[in-house]
Amino acid sequence: MVSRRREHQTLLEVTTLSLRHGQDLRAILHAATVAATDVTGAEYGAFFYHDRDEHGDRLDLLTLAGASAEDFPATEPVRNTPLFAPTFTGAAAVRIDDVLTDPRFGRGGRRGMPAGHPPMRSYLAVPVTSTDGRVLGALLFGHREPGRFDEDAEAAATAAARGAGIAIDNALLVGEQRTARELAEDREAAAAAAAARTALLQSLTALLSTSATTADITASVPRAVVEAAGCTAAALYLADPAHGVLTGSGHPPLPPELAALRTVAPDADDPVAEAVRTSAPVVLAGSGARRPTGTPAQLPWASASTLAVPLVERSGRPLGALVVEWDDGEPTDVEVALFASVAAQVALALERAQLLDAERAARENLAVSVGALTELARTLQRGLLPQRLPVLERVAVAVRYQPAVVGAEVGGDWYDAIALDDDVVFVIGDVQGHSTTAAGLMGQLRTAVRAYVTEGHGPAAALERTNRLLVEMAEELFATCCLVRLDQGSGTVTVATAGHPAPLVADGPDLHELDVEPGPPLGVDPEAAYPTATHRLRRRSRVVLYTDGVVESRAEQLEEGVESLRRTVAAHAGASCEELANRIMASIPHRLDDDAAMLVLEYAGPSAQLEEATLPLPGDVRAVARSRAFLRTALEAWDATELLDEAELVLSELVTNALVHTDSATGVLLRYDRLAQRLTISVQDRSTRHPRERHADPDALGGRGLGIVEAVADDWGVSLEGEGKTVWAELAIEAT
Repeated sequence: MVSRRREHQTLLEVTTLSLRHGQDLRAILHAATVAATDVTGAEYGAFFYHDRDEHGDRLDLLTLAGASAEDFPATEPVRNTPLFAPTFTGAAAVRIDDVLTDPRFGRGGRRGMPAGHPPMRSYLAVPVTSTDGRVLGALLFGHREPGRFDEDAEAAATAAARGAGIAIDNALLVGEQRTARELAEDREAAAAAAAARTALLQSLTALLSTSATTADITASVPRAVVEAAGCTAAALYLADPAHGVLTGSGHPPLPPELAALRTVAPDADDPVAEAVRTSAPVVLAGSGARRPTGTPAQLPWASASTLAVPLVERSGRPLGALVVEWDDGEPTDVEVALFASVAAQVALALERAQLLDAERAARENLAVSVGALTELARTLQRGLLPQRLPVLERVAVAVRYQPAVVGAEVGGDWYDAIALDDDVVFVIGDVQGHSTTAAGLMGQLRTAVRAYVTEGHGPAAALERTNRLLVEMAEELFATCCLVRLDQGSGTVTVATAGHPAPLVADGPDLHELDVEPGPPLGVDPEAAYPTATHRLRRRSRVVLYTDGVVESRAEQLEEGVESLRRTVAAHAGASCEELANRIMASIPHRLDDDAAMLVLEYAGPSAQLEEATLPLPGDVRAVARSRAFLRTALEAWDATELLDEAELVLSELVTNALVHTDSATGVLLRYDRLAQRLTISVQDRSTRHPRERHADPDALGGRGLGIVEAVADDWGVSLEGEGKTVWAELAIEAT
C-alpha cells in the first residue's frame, strides 16, 4: 500500500528532477523510472519516450530500471501490442493482475511472451503527458508474480508520471531558453530575463518543498514570483467553498481601499474567474488588464498586462488561479508556458498542504472533542461526590480529591461522611477502571452505602448489602470500600473493609493501621462476609482514609508508597487535618496514574469517662439470670446502683426477647458514662430481623417486652451488624 504522503513525496521528487539533471532527458527519464519502480514495488520498470527534443528533432528513448536492456527482446516492442494501446495513446492507465488470463493478451498475432522476454505476470502502465496535454510516452512496470499492483500503486505511478511530465516540460523550457540565448547572444537583457525565469522554477521548487500549510504557500509564493520573475505583482486566488468566492493573497499587498480586489466571484467578468472556469491560461493587455466591474479605477501599480493561470488538482478539480502582472509589454508564449509549469507545481503543493491542513484540523477537532467529553465526565464525577460534609462536634474533617493527569480519563474514587446522632460513619471507596462507566457506578455505590448506613446498618452489614446489590447489577466492574464508624463521645471505632487499604491512625506517638480482617472487593462474591474490628481512640488522634492513587504510581510501587505516606503522617502528627492533607498530597508524584481520594480526620479525643463490661451469653434460659447478676456487679463497681431496678427490668426483657424470638442471644455489652451518668445496655443476637412491638391482651402472659422497654428506657434502637443485630437501650440518672 502506498500512502498519500508517500505519493506526494514521489511526485515532488520526480518534479524536481530537471533541477538535478538540467536538459539531460535521458538522465531525467532514467531517474523518474527508478523512483517510480521503487514506489510501486515493481521488479521491472520502463519509460518509453517519443517526442521532440529541445531542438525540435524527433527523439525516441527507452530507459529501464530493475533490469538491463539485455533482459528484453530487440524486436516487437511491448507498446505495439493492443494490450497497452490505451496507455500509449494517452487515453487511460492499464493495470493487469495476471497477463496470462487477460483476453487481450496475444491479440497482436503472437501467443505468449516474445522470445527472450522475462516471464512477467503483473503489469501496470500509465501515460506521461505534458502540461498542455500532449502525450509524451508511458511508464510501464512489471512483476513476475500476479496481483502485485493495487489502486495505491496506480495512484503513485500516476503521480510519478505527472511529475515526469512536468520535469520534461521544465527541461524543454530550459533547453528552449538556452537555445534562445545562443541564438541572441547580443540581447543581454533577454538572456538575463530568461535566466531569472529559470531561477524562478528553481526557487519555487525549493520553496514549495518546505511549505507545509496552505497559509505558507499563499504567503510565500507571490513574493517569490515577483522577486524571481521581475514582474510588477503576483497573487494566488484560491477557491473558498464556504463563501462561494475566490479569495486572493498577493504581493505587494493591496491597501484597505482596494479590498474588493481580494475576492472574485466565480462567474465574474475577470481573468481570474475565467481561468478557473476554462482551466486555461488567460492573458489580458492594455487598460483593462485587471479592472473588474465595480472595483476602483486606479491600482497601486501600473498594469499593462495580466496573466491568469489555473491551478488544477490531479483529479481535475479547480483550486484557484495564479495571477501575474507586468507594467510593460505582454507575456510571451514561453512565459505563459513557464507560468503554467509554475502553476502546476503550486497546485501539487496546495493539494499536499490541503491534505495536511485537513489532517491537522481533524486532530485539533478530535482533541477539542476529547477535552470537552473529559471535562464533562470530570464534572459529572465531581457532582457525584458530597458537596458538603457534616459539621461534627469532636471531629474535624479534611477531604482531597485529585484526578489522574495521565490520559483523558475519569475514575471511580469517592468519599463520604454520614452523621448518626453521636456517631459518624466515614466512607472511602474506589471503583475499578477509569471511565465514565466507573464514575457512574461510583455514584450508585455511594448512594447505596449511604442509604444502608442511614437505615441503621453497621459497617459490615452495609458492605454485605452493597456487595449483593452490585452482584445483582451484573456489572463487569468491582469496587473496594472501607467504612469507619466513630462514637465521638467514647472514641470507639468500628471498621470493616472490602478489599480496601485499612485506615492509618496517628494516636499520640503511636502510628498504626486499624487492624481488621479484610473481606473481598464488592461485586465479586455474592455470599461474601465482611468482618468488623473495634478499636478505641483514647486521646487526640489523626485518622487517614485513602485510595490506592495516594500510595501507588509509576514512580513508586505500593509498598514504597505506603511507607512514604507513613513517613509523612509521622512527621506531621501534630498538624491540623487540613495541613496534614496538604502535606500528603504534596508528597504524591506530580503525574498521577490514578485518581487519588482521601479523608483526614482530626479527632479531639473522648468527651466521656466511660466504663465498659461485656458478657457472653449461653443460648438457654440461664442467660437471663447470668445477665442480671452481671449487671448488678457492674453497677455496684461503677457506683451507679440508682439505675439497678430499671436496668434489670430492661436487660431481662431484651435478653428474653432474643432467646424467644431468635434462639441466639450471644452477649451483653454495658457501657456507663460517668459524666453524663448514662447507662447503655446492648444485647446481641444472630438474627437480622427487626423486633416489633406487639399489643398483648390484658389476660396474655407475654408479648409486652418491647412495650416495657419503651416505657422504662430513655431511648432504644436496633443496629444491624453483619449476620446479626444489636438491640440497645439507654437509661439516665435523673438530676436532683
